[in-house]
Amino acid sequence: MGAALRLPPYRRLLAAYTLNELAVAIGALALTVLVYRRTGSALATTGYFLTTQFAPSLAAPVLVARLDGRSARWVLASLYACEAVLFLALAALVAHFSLAPLLALTLLDGILALSARSIARAASVDVLAPAGLLREGNAVTNTAFSICFFAGPAIGGVGAALGGTRSMLVIVAGGFAAIAVSIGAGSGLPWPSPQRGDLTLRGAFALARGEELLVRLLALVGLGVMVFAIAVPVEIVLVRRSLHAGAAGYGALLSSWGLGAILGSAVYARWRGLSDRRLIAGSTLAIGVGMLVIAAAPSIAVAVIGGLIAGAGNGVEAVAMRSAFQERIPERLVGVLTGLSEAVSQATPGIGILLGGAATALAGPRPAMALSGTGAVLVAGAAWATLSPGASVPSDAVLPAKRAAGRSKPLVLSHNPASPGPGNFGNQTDDPPA
Repeated sequence: MGAALRLPPYRRLLAAYTLNELAVAIGALALTVLVYRRTGSALATTGYFLTTQFAPSLAAPVLVARLDGRSARWVLASLYACEAVLFLALAALVAHFSLAPLLALTLLDGILALSARSIARAASVDVLAPAGLLREGNAVTNTAFSICFFAGPAIGGVGAALGGTRSMLVIVAGGFAAIAVSIGAGSGLPWPSPQRGDLTLRGAFALARGEELLVRLLALVGLGVMVFAIAVPVEIVLVRRSLHAGAAGYGALLSSWGLGAILGSAVYARWRGLSDRRLIAGSTLAIGVGMLVIAAAPSIAVAVIGGLIAGAGNGVEAVAMRSAFQERIPERLVGVLTGLSEAVSQATPGIGILLGGAATALAGPRPAMALSGTGAVLVAGAAWATLSPGASVPSDAVLPAKRAAGRSKPLVLSHNPASPGPGNFGNQTDDPPA
């Protein structure tokens, strides 16, 4: 994976993305603890979840569409600087806690964070695609995300216990400020094609509807994330009620997911040349098998093995699905559809969590976990049926077939003659195109 890391613009974007995800994970844990400690209310904690996860997924795509076509360097630096200011304001609220202002600030921060993630990913596509390194770069980015997902809550929990919530929020603000300076002081990030700045969100949707496979991939993303999230509220009940393992067992199960995701990222890096059909369907099937192992596990040790299998599948599936989607986006729609994909991935877990909670209450934890596993197996079948081998990727896609390193059989994408033409990947500077 060294070729992608030899691109200086990608290294800057990767560093910014990694620090952003780590700061978000740390800040989210600290704020969750703060809200529950000060209110003692599950309803208030649910409100915090809605303002940081679900509501931003509705608003961020609109902001991404407005910012698309502008300099990624200055847009990202500005977004990260605003996040730094917001976390300082949240730190000030710790001493004078009030739920309504905190939820308002976390809503605004959630919109900015999701927008920054989407724009950073779109900028990475602009950097990696011309070099034929999109899959390799996505593998590196996914590994960084998996590590942050694994380490962020632990760092946040320890930090909040030792230094207090306010100190952690100030540190997170400092992290965002450092990211803003790093991006703003750098150079070499691509200026998107001029075509990228003249689309409204509605216009982008109208064009995207003509790309049938993109719509199907986006539906698979949402359905997959929803089905996987069914397990979230089930695991603690299954560990405590069915496996009688206690808090240590629950921690071991969660850690097995995180470790499996890191291993899955390495698997993808090694086998990324396989067809999207095999990668996505096979990894989604592994998630389903792992969940079914957990559902039937007679002991916590067997459940941990299931968690490793499911986590490894998740580590492959997430990056394989993202790569398949990005490789087929017409250049004009890269920013808008990347933002939409990130928003779908953030919004749909809430539906799965509600389904998991209801299934657990009605039937118990084992059937609820089996529901999640069975759903994943069905999604794997849908992916195998949807991603059929075919002739070629359309010429206006972000990554033409001839640049898809290691691809043996590109997938069919029915080309819409009304789609915009190919963009300009040659301009790799921060100067606006002529």
